[in-house]
Amino acid sequence: MNRYIPYLYQFGLILGAVSLPFSNLGMSLAGFWLAGTWLLDQLFADGGTRRYRWSKALRSPLFWLLTALFFIHLVGLAYTSDWNYALRDLRIKLPLLLFPLIFFTARPIEGAAVRRALLLFVVATSTAAVICLSIPLGWLNREVNNVRDISIFISHIRFSILLVFASAMLLLWISEKRRIIPALLMLVINLSFLWVIESATGAFMLTAVVMLYLISEEASVIPRWWRRILRVGFPMMILGLGGWIYVTAKVHLSIPEGYIENLPTHTDLGNPYEHHIGNSVKENNHLVWYHICKSEIDSVWMARSERNLHGPDDRNHELYSTLLRYMTSKGLTKDAAGLSALTDDDIRNVEHGVVSVLEFEHKGLQRRFDKILFELSLMQNGGNPSGNSVTQRIEFWRAAWHIITEKPIFGVGTGDVKSAMNTAYNDIDSELYEPFRLRAHNQYLTFWVAFGLPGVLLLLASIFLPLGVPVPERGFLFTSFCMLTALSYLTEDTLETQAGVTFVAFFAALFSAQRMAFHARVRHNPE
Repeated sequence: MNRYIPYLYQFGLILGAVSLPFSNLGMSLAGFWLAGTWLLDQLFADGGTRRYRWSKALRSPLFWLLTALFFIHLVGLAYTSDWNYALRDLRIKLPLLLFPLIFFTARPIEGAAVRRALLLFVVATSTAAVICLSIPLGWLNREVNNVRDISIFISHIRFSILLVFASAMLLLWISEKRRIIPALLMLVINLSFLWVIESATGAFMLTAVVMLYLISEEASVIPRWWRRILRVGFPMMILGLGGWIYVTAKVHLSIPEGYIENLPTHTDLGNPYEHHIGNSVKENNHLVWYHICKSEIDSVWMARSERNLHGPDDRNHELYSTLLRYMTSKGLTKDAAGLSALTDDDIRNVEHGVVSVLEFEHKGLQRRFDKILFELSLMQNGGNPSGNSVTQRIEFWRAAWHIITEKPIFGVGTGDVKSAMNTAYNDIDSELYEPFRLRAHNQYLTFWVAFGLPGVLLLLASIFLPLGVPVPERGFLFTSFCMLTALSYLTEDTLETQAGVTFVAFFAALFSAQRMAFHARVRHNPE
């Protein structure tokens, strides 16, 4: 039986790597398979070997650091009140205990097996991206209400993180002649998905990975003069893009000088205009809440559509507001003349919930930037942030910080995060509607809320202490993983979902255990 155990480990490793972009069920099966293999391994190993593996693991700070992320949840049970939430949370966080225990105390997994699993992870991730992209291309018939719905296997946020991490591996493969063509092809697929899905977080993470690659030793395969150009040119390009974003946002969030003073008072039909003076909300750089004549809109709309103007559109937003935003995006006045200028297709677009012509004119990340600008302008003018992914996060963070200021040292316990957040939303008089009152969407804040200062310090240590080794031993891939994990924690509760916690626990334990095995070989074979 002993000789088959390495193959069982390899199968479980591959199953886990391939399941990450595809299936929560597959992730669970991989965990069970590896756990069963580990039990067989412990059973058939002789006593001396078993003691050696355990003593090696127990002497490793990384083993204790990773498993402590699970054990702190057990400590948090001592002062929790919602045991249903707590037990559910423990079940989700089980990979934080399972994978470190398996990879640190099992027989060393050969480097070839690890490389094979990483290869299949990259291929699986790009394959999942192709299947998802086939939906907007019309190759796969599936109804979606939002572009993010094309991520049909796991959350688009978690999938974006996987794609960026897979892209980090592809950057290494580009230097290998036999892999350069498939690596470039899969990079194009990954970038295409991030663009189509409008993943600003994914784009930011990918930029960070490329910057890290350019300053790493792995970039030495690039000809020296090209490397110098990229090391200067890429940051300059990013700075230029950042400057353009800043200027564009500043213009978008302001009212043009002299605009208020030159506003007309009446429509062409002689009816008075309604102007919300001081409101700077814009669509396509036109101000929304100006040049409005509600009586004319009501009368003309009845002749153009059978839909109730003051009911919901197909996206469940108020049809009247959708109409005003759509007309504004076309540069029209919100009166009889403006509404009459809309085509029948325009009317259908409004009924379907299309708020701007930019939804057709702009694509991918450019369209995402349009949405973010609108969210910021809405927040600036006191609008309700509910349903707006960027600005509602500010409310999440406000509520979490309110809890932290009240219980900064020990937090509220493992099971009371949800109830504490609900109470905090009421305490801070949040405008968020009930369905949008969610967790902090920031893993650092969530750990601080649950476990106090020790919790957030432990989380930070689990990311940055493994990086405190010499760069040649750490490597670009492991550094990229730690960096992506740290960045994902800023805007997401990465460890609160099965896909997120499995990704972090699987690769953190695998890479850390592999490095520990490497050091053990060096100590025993110094030559």
